[in-house]
Amino acid sequence: MIPKQKAEEILESIWNTDEAGEYTVEAVRRHCPEEISDSELEQLEADGLVLREEARILFTAEGKERARGVVRRHRLTECLLTFVLKLPEDKAHDIACDMEHILPPEMVSSICTLLGHPSHSPSGKAIPRGDDCRENQTTVNVAIVNLTDLRPGESGTVAYIQPKNHERLHRLTSFGIVPGVPVELHQKYPAYCIKFEETELALDKDVAEDIYVRKHSPEG
Repeated sequence: MIPKQKAEEILESIWNTDEAGEYTVEAVRRHCPEEISDSELEQLEADGLVLREEARILFTAEGKERARGVVRRHRLTECLLTFVLKLPEDKAHDIACDMEHILPPEMVSSICTLLGHPSHSPSGKAIPRGDDCRENQTTVNVAIVNLTDLRPGESGTVAYIQPKNHERLHRLTSFGIVPGVPVELHQKYPAYCIKFEETELALDKDVAEDIYVRKHSPEG
C-alpha cells in the first residue's frame, strides 16, 4: 500500500508532465520530488488510478480527479501565501507542497472564494476550477476582488494582474499598474476610470477584468 501523501505526489507529477506535453514514466520521475519505484506505479495501476502503455503513463478518470484536487490545493495555497501574505514564490511553493495533502475541502473553497477565484497560480499555471468557482460563491469576506467589483468611490491596492495576453500585461505595467499600487475607481461607464499616483486612466471592461485588488476598508 502506498502512503496517501506519496500517491498524491506521484499523481501531481503526472498532472505536471501532462501540462508539459509529456506522458512518459521517465518524465514523471523527473518531475516528482521523491523517487518512484516500479512497484508503486503497479500499485497505482491496480488501484485504478493510472494506465500504463509501455513507456507511457495516463490517468484514469478517477486518477485525474484525485490529481486535480491535489493540484488545486497546491496552487490556491501558493496564491494565498504569495498574494495575501506576501511570501516569496519559492517559500510559498515549499509550504504548499505540505498543505496540499491536508487542506479539507471546505477550507479550499473558502480560500478560493477569499481570493476572488483566481485562474492561475503566481507562476502562471492554471488552477483547476471548483464548484465554488462555477457557482461564483462570495459567502466569505473576500480579501481580493476584481477591479470591476469595486463601486465608484471604492479603492484597493493592486494584488495581482492576470492578463489574457502578455501584450496587455506590458501595457498595464507601462502605465504603472503593478502590484502594490493603490487605485481608486471613479466610474464604470462608459469606461472604467481609475485614479492612482496622481494619474487618471480609462480602461475597457475586458482590461479592467485583468486587475485584482485587495479592497480597502471604509476607514481606508
